[in-house]
Amino acid sequence: MLLAVLAAALFTGCGESAKAPGPPSPVAPKPIQPITQGTATVAEVTSQPIYTYNPAGRRDPFSPLIVKEEAKVKLGARPPLERYAISEFKLTGIVWGGFGYNAMLEGPEGKGYFVRVGTIIGPNRGVIKKITKDVMVIEEKYKTSLGATERKEIVVELRKKQEGTQ
Repeated sequence: MLLAVLAAALFTGCGESAKAPGPPSPVAPKPIQPITQGTATVAEVTSQPIYTYNPAGRRDPFSPLIVKEEAKVKLGARPPLERYAISEFKLTGIVWGGFGYNAMLEGPEGKGYFVRVGTIIGPNRGVIKKITKDVMVIEEKYKTSLGATERKEIVVELRKKQEGTQ
């Protein structure tokens, strides 16, 4: 008997008298009434100043603390003077003449290099600012944790010939 009822419902279907629902009828929007919260209304609450974040003068919290400007360049692709730290070079001599002062450096691999004012040296791209008869001054720029650029001067002195050695 149950089988007969299911078969009758299956074969009769929905008939054409039932229509599909049409688009909703347009309804006019109701005007928004201010909601009262205690003695103040929403309109009065929103008239107060809205807090906005001003990042001026602050560092980006997502930027790395240690910034390497030449991170894209591999050490092998750099010139030999930029591959090694400044402390690994030895100032072996200073030569002066009609072109001014030039310094002779010995690298950690034992090779010698002639440098002059304006030469870039070291992985932090320090620039030789001054060469005198007994010192060489290198200026390196670096960024602080706040993002400000600072300068550091490195003074490399010429080693004096020690007594008793030749």
